[in-house]
Amino acid sequence: MSAYHSYSEDQLIAFLRMGDHAAFTEIYNRYWEMLADAAYQRLRSREDAEEVVQSVFVSLYTRRQDFFPKSTLEAYLKASLKYKVIDAYRSQQLYYRHLDGLIAEHNLRSSSTPHEQVEVKQIKEQVLLATHKLPDKCKEVFILSRFEQLSNQEIADRTGTSVSTVKKHIHKALLTLRTTFKNNLFNLFLIKIVLVKIISPF
Repeated sequence: MSAYHSYSEDQLIAFLRMGDHAAFTEIYNRYWEMLADAAYQRLRSREDAEEVVQSVFVSLYTRRQDFFPKSTLEAYLKASLKYKVIDAYRSQQLYYRHLDGLIAEHNLRSSSTPHEQVEVKQIKEQVLLATHKLPDKCKEVFILSRFEQLSNQEIADRTGTSVSTVKKHIHKALLTLRTTFKNNLFNLFLIKIVLVKIISPF
């Protein structure tokens, strides 16, 4: 067991300011799980929660030389997490609003060229393939939403679940698809999601 394990917060902060990597590692290990659980309770996504917590520690390490918290280290990390979660939530809302805007714009188009139709078919095949890898209930909800165009309430009534559960399944599916297509350009992936939203299945 490292000697740092027994150090107080003040001792760890002092070593951290000197660039001590072992002190930073101890802080990371001591508070990671607590922060990740707190972030998950707010974001309901383990992947998003871990990204937010990682951002908290990156910020801490970046400003380590000038780090003089007004309260305890734990209180500082919790406050930092709170603001990172708010930023993540805002980004998520902006992301979905942008999707809605793209959907509306696409719906205004009266026709498409043969080349565009081929691209649409290819994109749809890729998204369908990725969709079938989702857990059964998540896949069912996502297909009802994006392919059958049902509202969240209609999906909840059909599947015997709550609207909040439906939203969680859709969010999980979108996150999974974002991960699947993470090597593509962001705008290309947005197009994929928009097409899934507005085009009926084969």
